[in-house]
Amino acid sequence: MKPKTALVTGASRGIGRAIAVQLALDGFRVAVHYHSNRSAAEETLGAVRGNEHVLLCANLTEPDGAGALAGAALKECNGRVDVLVHNAGVYLPTPLLENEDFKTWQRDVRTHMQLNFLAGADLAYLLAPAMAEAGWGRIIQIASRAGLRGEARFSGYSASKAAQINFTKSLAVELAPRGIGCFAIAPGWVATEMSAEALAREGNEIRAGIPAGRVAAPEEIAQLVSYLVTPAADYLTGNTIDINGASYLH
Repeated sequence: MKPKTALVTGASRGIGRAIAVQLALDGFRVAVHYHSNRSAAEETLGAVRGNEHVLLCANLTEPDGAGALAGAALKECNGRVDVLVHNAGVYLPTPLLENEDFKTWQRDVRTHMQLNFLAGADLAYLLAPAMAEAGWGRIIQIASRAGLRGEARFSGYSASKAAQINFTKSLAVELAPRGIGCFAIAPGWVATEMSAEALAREGNEIRAGIPAGRVAAPEEIAQLVSYLVTPAADYLTGNTIDINGASYLH
């Protein structure tokens, strides 16, 4: 019996790498997506157990990037990706009152929406039919606490994450009859390269706002994904799972 397959976007480092490593441990054949940092992606490939995994390069900031990635993934995975984890993303400030260049603001907001939300939506559209035909699948969006509560100066990021969360709810209702579970994960602060600068600058203040007293490790997000791809999570479909050390409760 062939192993199930998983496509993890933004898997060259951080949360994406941890998810790829974990899913390989769980017995999945993993397609490791990256955009520009091939050496880091190769490090991820070297960290996953087994030798049947593949690297896939695509620029998801471009509207046709998801189509290219889905096509490559389906080709490499014998026509079906069983699990999609959309983790690729960008985190840029988009303040309304401090940004003097309107075109820069427009560009950055649209980059958030394209990479964080639209690319994952496109991948879901392109990969869900084969999941439905098989009668099983998972579509998992790595969203953010910011998509639930908002964050000053990061409205573009927050809006894109809110879009992921609400897209997941609608997909869950639509796809549950076909055996496809849809989930969003909403982490708070996680110790990754993306957050390293902010944590170095404001780490004490950030941790003071987290009742658990620390930021999450990427592996904690990966372990949650590991659970969501099991049959035990079938009835959880449609949910957004918070993982933020009690820093935001609702």
